[in-house]
Amino acid sequence: MVSTAVISASGLQGAREAKEAIRLGRNVVFLGGGLSLTEELDLKSAAAESGLLFLGPACGTTILDGQGFGIWNKVRNGPIGILGTFGSGIQQVACLVEEVGISQALDVGFRDLSQRINALSTLSALKFLKEDPNTKVIVILSREPVSSVQRRVYEAALETGKPTVVCFLGSKIVQPRSGLVFTATLEEAAWQALNLVSGGKPGDTVPRIPEKYKKIAEAEHSRFGYGQRFIRGLYSGGALCTETMVVVKKYFNAVYSNIPLEPKLRLPDPRSSKGHAFVDFGAEPFSTGRHPAVDLTLRLERLLKEAKDWETAVILFDVLLGHGAHPNPAAEFATAVREAKRIVEDSGGYLSALATVVGTKEDPQGLKKQVEQLEQAGVLVMNSNAQAARMAALIASHGKIWKNLSG
Repeated sequence: MVSTAVISASGLQGAREAKEAIRLGRNVVFLGGGLSLTEELDLKSAAAESGLLFLGPACGTTILDGQGFGIWNKVRNGPIGILGTFGSGIQQVACLVEEVGISQALDVGFRDLSQRINALSTLSALKFLKEDPNTKVIVILSREPVSSVQRRVYEAALETGKPTVVCFLGSKIVQPRSGLVFTATLEEAAWQALNLVSGGKPGDTVPRIPEKYKKIAEAEHSRFGYGQRFIRGLYSGGALCTETMVVVKKYFNAVYSNIPLEPKLRLPDPRSSKGHAFVDFGAEPFSTGRHPAVDLTLRLERLLKEAKDWETAVILFDVLLGHGAHPNPAAEFATAVREAKRIVEDSGGYLSALATVVGTKEDPQGLKKQVEQLEQAGVLVMNSNAQAARMAALIASHGKIWKNLSG
């Protein structure tokens, strides 16, 4: 078995350590950052030439042969192998398929599917999963890469000979082809992987939001004050932020962000919201060197700021659990939500709060305890990030989109 080197250093020091590890024939989990594109390309090329894995840089979530790195959830062992360019997306899918379990979860770094890096770590990871006897189904997660990189990934996925689910968030969905299933959301990717494991047919839809939530949405909307109409999302990672935008844009004309789906929808100032706005606190200008799932300060401050904006109707946020995450994030959010609701109520309005808790019952924070703390603060907790996004859209529209609500 190939040993693994874990690199916590960043920049030049981290690059030197990674280069030496590759020379010694070790897989690399690069937790640090600060690598230039040239350095990343050189290191990933060297690893690929030696038949080694290079995960990262800024590797957020990885479970390699049962060993977790970064922020990772306690998920049972199983047949689904996940690789992706964002940690929070890997966590969401891993937790949604927890009933059958995962074989590997490999974070290849957020720039791996760029034209410059050209999927070097993704291809190495696919080869690794091909040779892994425990992996029966593969899931690939990323934002949409350029077409040439997409084709490169598709070809490598087909070469594994294993059924593969591809979720390129923000891309147009194409028809399934032999060996490949394409999905629009992380939730659907998890659902399709479960279908494939159980022998189901690709194309089966994810469960709809239960009927009772239509009445809940109408009741929430009826409490809004004059002018309250916008959804504001506060996210610890780009994957969940992007997935929310993919869902919400089906029902509203424009969704703004610091990581927009279209350049014209970029927030002029990420520190202030506009319309329906969704902010990734792991991206510039918010990155502080600490993961937003560990340091909640900026998101909690922004939650209170949104409460003071008279147009804010719905607040959405994610709570990431797992080893390496905040020890009790729900308690911090519950306190902030109570204060935010008080601020809005004092001005004659009402604040609807929704959350997704990404975790399992075996995580150190305790999934049930986290959900209970949020619910006691008046937060509606949904089963997945995509469902929370749909519910937010349902509330903001006074239930009018119910007939068109997909999934």
